[in-house]
Amino acid sequence: MATRMVHAILLGACLFCGPVRGWAQGKAELQRQRDAITAQLATTERLLNTAKKNRSNAVSELQLVDQRIALREQLIRHHKQEIAALEREMSGTDSEIRTLEGHIASLKDEYARMIVQAYRMHLAQNPLLYLFSAEDFSQAALRFQLLQSYASLRKEQVDAITRNQQQLTVERNALTEARERAGVVLQEMNAERDRLAADRSGRAALVDKLKREESRLREEQKKAEKERNRLNTEISRMIEKELAAERATNTGELALTPAGKVVSEQFGKNKAQLPWPVTRGVVTGKFGRQNHPTLQGIVLDNNGIDLTTDAGAAVTAVFKGTVSSIFNLPGAGSTVIVSHGAYRTVYSNLESVSVTKGATVQAGTPLGKARTMEGSGQIHFEVWLIDGTNKTPQNPQQWLMKR
Repeated sequence: MATRMVHAILLGACLFCGPVRGWAQGKAELQRQRDAITAQLATTERLLNTAKKNRSNAVSELQLVDQRIALREQLIRHHKQEIAALEREMSGTDSEIRTLEGHIASLKDEYARMIVQAYRMHLAQNPLLYLFSAEDFSQAALRFQLLQSYASLRKEQVDAITRNQQQLTVERNALTEARERAGVVLQEMNAERDRLAADRSGRAALVDKLKREESRLREEQKKAEKERNRLNTEISRMIEKELAAERATNTGELALTPAGKVVSEQFGKNKAQLPWPVTRGVVTGKFGRQNHPTLQGIVLDNNGIDLTTDAGAAVTAVFKGTVSSIFNLPGAGSTVIVSHGAYRTVYSNLESVSVTKGATVQAGTPLGKARTMEGSGQIHFEVWLIDGTNKTPQNPQQWLMKR
């Protein structure tokens, strides 16, 4: 009997520890992702509203609509993941509830048997009579120990039942909350799908409008491409000029200083971890070659990325380094180049510059302000790798942290 009672108490104590819940970390990560997408969507919405008020550049408006569509699709996928996680949590919680209910029933049954047995042995009715009716001192000592064990086990058994009942209440409340949350997320997902359908319809109407203005857009594209080529040529020339100066001090060879090697290594280790050059912004021009969003036969070639941000937004360095070049081009604003050993970061289309050539900067150091165009801030950002005699542009989005 004593063995069965001890077993019951140990079982109750283990049950109170509760099953290990593995959802907390996953839920926190889902919430972080959701917050990031929502923040990006809010920024895109604000910039798109500005673009609609300044209809001089419908292409920029289309790029922002495309970004909003992509973010809505991402948010819908996130909602699906959250619903799936909640369904797994509800299934696990429901299983825990059934297990707890079974264990509580077992504990109550064991407790009832223990009370019955105690009455049969006169432990509960008159414990002193049970003790003094012993035949000798040795038997009295054993009975005294049994009385102590009975009192202790009875209290622990009651505590175990109480604890498991409290845990059962917690689990039932968690299940209710999860069901309510799943319902809210489902409603949000359906609402986001409706907004996505409206965005796609609006995009189609905007594309039709742009097609009717094709001749004007082609002229604007030629002008923009001419300005971009001038900027590309000047950036390449300035970087080559910097490299030529470094070769001149190293007997014709390109060699990094010890400090330059350290910075290069640190920069390389921070791939996909660099902060963005603007606090809030949307990529409206991707790296590499891609077709023009509306003009057939026009291929855009971009050595970096174009960012649309708030008017007058601060532009900051993405990593520690030295300002190696500053120049200005009519129609393209000012450009700041920062050297990070074998890497260069380029910040173009600045309205103003707040650093000087040769200045040492850290990640987050203000370099200037974004140039305001059509009511929004616009900047161009590049990352270059210098390898021997080669200098190649990198995809900046592979270096910047995900938003």
